[in-house]
Amino acid sequence: MNKGFSMVNVQNIRAALSSLKDDSIDLIIIGGDFVSSVNNSDKFRQMAAYMPKIVLMPKDALKRVEHKFNDGCSVTINEPVKFKAFKHWIDILLNNKSLEIEKRRLQEKLLSSQSELKFFNDMTQLIADTTSLSQILSPMMEKVKAMTRVTAWSLLYNDEPFFDIVKFRTSKKIRKFRFKKGVGIAGWVLENDRPLLVQDVQKDTRYNKEADKFSDMKICSLICAPLKIKDRIVGVLRLINKKGEHPFTDSDLNLLVNAARYAAMALELAFLSEEIKNDDLTSLYNFRYLHQALDMEIERAERYGSLFSIVFMDLDSFKEVNDKFGHLVGSKLLIETSQILQVNLRKIDVITRYGGDEFVMILPQTTNEACYQVAERLRSTIEKTVFLKNEGYSIRLTASLGIATFPDIAKNKEELIHMADKAMYRGKFYSKNIVFSAR
Repeated sequence: MNKGFSMVNVQNIRAALSSLKDDSIDLIIIGGDFVSSVNNSDKFRQMAAYMPKIVLMPKDALKRVEHKFNDGCSVTINEPVKFKAFKHWIDILLNNKSLEIEKRRLQEKLLSSQSELKFFNDMTQLIADTTSLSQILSPMMEKVKAMTRVTAWSLLYNDEPFFDIVKFRTSKKIRKFRFKKGVGIAGWVLENDRPLLVQDVQKDTRYNKEADKFSDMKICSLICAPLKIKDRIVGVLRLINKKGEHPFTDSDLNLLVNAARYAAMALELAFLSEEIKNDDLTSLYNFRYLHQALDMEIERAERYGSLFSIVFMDLDSFKEVNDKFGHLVGSKLLIETSQILQVNLRKIDVITRYGGDEFVMILPQTTNEACYQVAERLRSTIEKTVFLKNEGYSIRLTASLGIATFPDIAKNKEELIHMADKAMYRGKFYSKNIVFSAR
């Protein structure tokens, strides 16, 4: 063997698992008699995944027993084998170890990113489908719990008016807590406005049994993230006790931090829904919510390298309808228009009344070309619609629409709205009843 290496012999799976906890293991050699034990141990295969392995087996055994390693890091050698050939495979496997480790790291990072992106898409849909914070928070945190493989999650929240207005219910997982800044790990997070990962609470001087307790569970490890509404901390989200023997990771911490942002957004949206979120006339989202939704989509697009589009729509000659039939009829026409938009767009799309007879729609994960097709369908539907025929008016009108895509056309929220608005006005100037794309 090369200098610097030593051999560790084990006789059973338990001893093998104990040895694998040591990061100094560079190569695993499995004797033929040990293969059946390996095949029956999911934990061994998981811990040994992507580690260089040599499986020594008699020729006649190959027909009867196959090992279950399919990670590209294993080689089977028929016994007896000459030392030169044996050393040849050791050198190859050890030289490939760093490459396989990097490959595994990239694969895990890709899978994690894909999983996180799906999670946040699901959360966006969940928030779009309901304004009840209780119905949003629990499903969201159960997904976080499954993704991070923790025993429990909880929310500690302050005595804030937000929670009274949205009728937030306390439970074992969700409880009102009178924070003392700096007391306990949750108190430290509250005071410092920073997330915190603690692998062993017994070794952390900030841990406080009373402040950090959760039901009757023994707390071993914690991740905490502040729940903020604008610049005000209203609570602390926690992940409690990582399952198995693996420690918390930075990915776990980042996931909770982002989940806390969505939870805060859900809280604020639930509050706004009760207070000022909806447009009084059409019950669509209003101008204020549009800016919050755009902030959320831009953050997601920048984080995951995705895109989204917006549609800016203005009804043509709407003033003439008001002048001829009166504002009450005009208001009813706007309500019918909002219903057309809701029928012809997805649940995940955000529809807002921008003001007057102007509407802005956010289409997540929609290219400029796809957005154009959606806008054209809306234009055509409005053109063919006979408005207020049940009221005895039979009014017809058209709409001009402008579209823009982030980040292809615009680099920030203000520029995106401006470009879509500008494209819409180009259409009104050109002919009306048309869709123009920002450029």
